[in-house]
Amino acid sequence: MHIWLITPILLAMVARMLTLILFGLLPFGGVFSSAVAQPAFVQGQVQTPEGTGIPYANVRIVGTTDGAATDEQGRFRFETRRRGRVELQASAVGYEAETRTSRLTSGDTVRVSFVLGLTHVKLDEAVVTGEAYSTGPGETATLGPTEAVTTPGANGDLFRALQSFPGVASPGDGAGLFVRGGDVTETKTLLDQATVHHPYRYESPAGGTFGAVRPFLVDGTQFSTGGFSAQYGNALSGVLAMESKDRPQQSRRYVNLGLAAASLSFDQPLIEDELGLRVSGNRSFTGLLFRVNGRHSDFVTVPQGMDGNLGLTWDYGETGQLKLFAFARHSRVGVETVQGAYEGLYRGSSTNQLYNLQWRTRARPWTLETSASWSTYSSEKRFGALNVTPTDQSGTLRMDATRSTDDWTLRVGGTVERRHYRFDGTFPTNPAAVAPDAPTRTVNTGLPATRAGGYAEVESNLLPVLTARVGLRTDVHSRAGRPVVDPRGGLSWRVAPHTHLRAAWGLYHQFPELSTYSEHTGPTSLGAQHTQHYVMGVRHERSDWLLRVEAYRKPYRDLVVRTGASRYANAGSGLAQGLDLFAKYGAFLETRVNGWASYSLLESRRTQPRDRGATVQLEKGPAPFDLTHQATVVGKVRVVNQLRLGATYRYTTGQPFTPVVGTERQPSGPLLPIDGPVGSKRLPSYQRLDLQLSYYWPFNRQQHVIFYAAVNNVLDRANVVDLAYSADYAERRERTTNFRRSVYVGLTLTL
Repeated sequence: MHIWLITPILLAMVARMLTLILFGLLPFGGVFSSAVAQPAFVQGQVQTPEGTGIPYANVRIVGTTDGAATDEQGRFRFETRRRGRVELQASAVGYEAETRTSRLTSGDTVRVSFVLGLTHVKLDEAVVTGEAYSTGPGETATLGPTEAVTTPGANGDLFRALQSFPGVASPGDGAGLFVRGGDVTETKTLLDQATVHHPYRYESPAGGTFGAVRPFLVDGTQFSTGGFSAQYGNALSGVLAMESKDRPQQSRRYVNLGLAAASLSFDQPLIEDELGLRVSGNRSFTGLLFRVNGRHSDFVTVPQGMDGNLGLTWDYGETGQLKLFAFARHSRVGVETVQGAYEGLYRGSSTNQLYNLQWRTRARPWTLETSASWSTYSSEKRFGALNVTPTDQSGTLRMDATRSTDDWTLRVGGTVERRHYRFDGTFPTNPAAVAPDAPTRTVNTGLPATRAGGYAEVESNLLPVLTARVGLRTDVHSRAGRPVVDPRGGLSWRVAPHTHLRAAWGLYHQFPELSTYSEHTGPTSLGAQHTQHYVMGVRHERSDWLLRVEAYRKPYRDLVVRTGASRYANAGSGLAQGLDLFAKYGAFLETRVNGWASYSLLESRRTQPRDRGATVQLEKGPAPFDLTHQATVVGKVRVVNQLRLGATYRYTTGQPFTPVVGTERQPSGPLLPIDGPVGSKRLPSYQRLDLQLSYYWPFNRQQHVIFYAAVNNVLDRANVVDLAYSADYAERRERTTNFRRSVYVGLTLTL
């Protein structure tokens, strides 16, 4: 799709948006911000006649897939763009369904309670899931915590579960989110409006081994892979937005014990219908897991860590809420590994903390959401010539305000962020040469920076079947020079009762990482990187089925690339384009069979550094995350009663790499590699089959235990994930995965 196709509509919407801003923002005294469609919220509880919450019941708007599954206490919450009079239905296996009528208004929260009586039904009775893709111009993937932890092969990790969706490349065994030809750093993660700058545990260039936020700490996630709203800035490729759990309704205790970790958590109401507390702690001890699976000898210090989480929610009045969420993580590892021609011991440790206070209220006709957050991250990494201890601290203030009518929705908002990055240590000037005698540079410096941004966006129903969205965003960075301006727009056309066509276009900028600014010693400053999103797609949802096809094109320019020893420049360009297919049926615990299949076709080319000994040559070629074909199939079935079996199969085209074709001896002694054409070779394809078995055993009315067992990489495939060279670079050998066939067992007890 070309920009001229939607330019007339964009111009008309801009004119309307300016009128709304001039007249709609007077109560705010000209505060600068943005707008997106404001949904209505539906929340409540599903109970038995005795007042016991019914877990995993399904609540939906009749005739749609808008809805949600209840949690362990029978509580639910979801958002919808439906307005006016609707019928809400609650259903659960073994209970009579109940339907209630409510009236929905944009920005309001409707509270509904259901009481379901027992009945006798067949176990294969099917209901509709609310865990799917959302509707409207901004298509996003919605994933609930239950769906995440029951995805075979995801190891109970939200980020790994998201890798099974289309548009997300997963080169190797890591949890990194490489979205539609973009690098892992191009996807931003938010929690309760706060930016999570370090969203992975055991960080690596591929993201990390696991996500930093555990899935049962959140109510759900919204994951956008392109054409996203002006509400989000400083992201070239994708946005993962998470919301932490709200106030607990009743006292509960949870115990989890497995081969690699143990955790304890509790939910405690403090003041009925007003104040509640959630606290959890986790201790990982992977030594037992590796011993059982015969991999303990690979580690000097097995991956281990601990974390604590706290959530305190105060619901005051009818529309006000204060929510405090905090987490702290510490992890460390020591392992023999190889990079390039050097083999040695890698030791690493990290501490990650986030504290966020969120305030929500309704000041008619506005809905306000504000958050203030502080985060700190420190780490230590030692490997060959590398010996660094970076720290990263950040304070952020964000505000979003929304005003809605029956015809349009306006949202305005802004963000101010202050970060301080400190880098102390020694690192190799050539990332491919890390031996102890390699050329190095020592840095001991602190780097403060400020980023501010604001947006304005309006969404309107141009016709009963046509919805349009247009927005404008601007961001400025204290180290990047002039501010950037990003216009964005989208259309959604309902061509049939269950079918929507979607088109979106927008400009997107992202500033370089502070670690890059810290390392850079060149004479030129580093500015913002730039891309455009062209997206077209069709979506069909009916009953338990969801089908989606989407094509995209993303030209890049001003990408930051390494041009020499500790030198960078905005000298890169590139192109990512492809096609994503997705089909989903049913939902876990709601239909006897559920699952999804995804396929992604991708071409991604970028400017990259080609090391020629001591010099660097820039050359365009396949990006390291250019995975041409990626297919994933996830299936889950209730075998008998509460016994469930799941399987995930994943196929990925081999990852491109740049071969070493020669060497150059430096006067000081080190041997430096000479690269061949960038991305000219590929690793073998990555294939993996994972199985998971679980049994749900309820006892004493509200208590239950879940036993689970998993076999990862069932076929014991030795997937190639990297390369290693001999000391003189004369021989190249393949490095295979550390995740060969492995067994994991555990249990979760709810009291």
